Amino acid sequence: MLPLEDVTVIDLTSVVAGPLATQIMAQQGARVWKVEPPEGDRSRLLGAIAAPGFSSAYMALNADKQSVGIDLGSADGRGLLRRMIPKADVLFHNFRPGVLERLGFDAATLHALRPDLVVARITGFGQEGPMCGGRAYDPIVQAESGMVSWGEDGPVLAPQWICDKTAGLYAVQAVTAALFARARNGKGAVIDISMLEAAVAYGWMDLHGGQAFPDCASSPPNIASVYRPWATKDGWIVVVMLSQTEFAGWARAIGAPELLADPRYADMATRFLNWNDLRAFSAPRIAAMSTAEAVARLGEAGVPCGVANPSSALAGHAQLAHDDFVAITAHPEAGAVRRTRAVARFDGARPAFDGHPPRVGQHSRAVLAAAGLGDAEISAAFASGAAHAPQEN
Repeated sequence: MLPLEDVTVIDLTSVVAGPLATQIMAQQGARVWKVEPPEGDRSRLLGAIAAPGFSSAYMALNADKQSVGIDLGSADGRGLLRRMIPKADVLFHNFRPGVLERLGFDAATLHALRPDLVVARITGFGQEGPMCGGRAYDPIVQAESGMVSWGEDGPVLAPQWICDKTAGLYAVQAVTAALFARARNGKGAVIDISMLEAAVAYGWMDLHGGQAFPDCASSPPNIASVYRPWATKDGWIVVVMLSQTEFAGWARAIGAPELLADPRYADMATRFLNWNDLRAFSAPRIAAMSTAEAVARLGEAGVPCGVANPSSALAGHAQLAHDDFVAITAHPEAGAVRRTRAVARFDGARPAFDGHPPRVGQHSRAVLAAAGLGDAEISAAFASGAAHAPQEN
């Protein structure tokens, strides 16, 4: 039995942060009702597209969910959501502040419908303050939060939706904590996650370490420089040498024992301060080796290292292949889809891997029936346009 079985989630979110949070809950056993407008979640158009409505981003974020098509812009559509809420344990949304309230679903109304409901609200900048109403996409939050690398030509954004994913991870942890508390006290909760705050907190220990001590002149090392990959004859590797034992192993592996007597590299702190000198001295020695040779020599010397892999190498990665973590499934519309399995294992076992990301409104009838609507009510909802489902051939 998975830990979130018997938990029902209404997912009003779109794109990345909210769908990631609800995807994790689905993988851990929750029943997730994904509410979509007629055009579907915007992530259906994000990334590589194998078939209409099925992009790489959507496929990665929405397996194991039930899609129910509801037009929340209509009074009848909002009435359908109202009927669903008493059957749910959690409601996620990522509307800007005030939008769900204007639709008639403020926190008091939600808890009147289900007193112990856990409500999770993900916004770009929070519920209040000078930026609360702003539209927030991941690159904007990266910039505002300082989650960028600084090069000679200025700031460089991370080539991934890192702030969205960070907010989603904080959100799902907070929701499961609220469910744990509810099991003890029987009370619902309203959880607010700001993407900006999540990004700043996530980067505080390393990116912003220099801000930790206002009255101290000490500054942290430039991690981008210290962890910059090393070129070999035929590729790239990444090396980490923190302890003296690891640094001694590095000196042996590159054939430079004289480094151990150099006061510039006497301990980790001094090495970091003089890292550019160490790199200039060491880089030609690594460049003279093949990737395989460098990894073997460093491994024998006890120096942590890894190969810098492109995305195309991951399906054949030895450890991932051993774990069968990246696998191909057959989707009815998109065809062959390479996906990752759930990260968390419970009692040594992973959750099942047979659910497909759905078409827009694929489960509308089933979800509305589970919410307590009768056949006549469901038919009326389709007739009015409040609910929608795919046209069957």
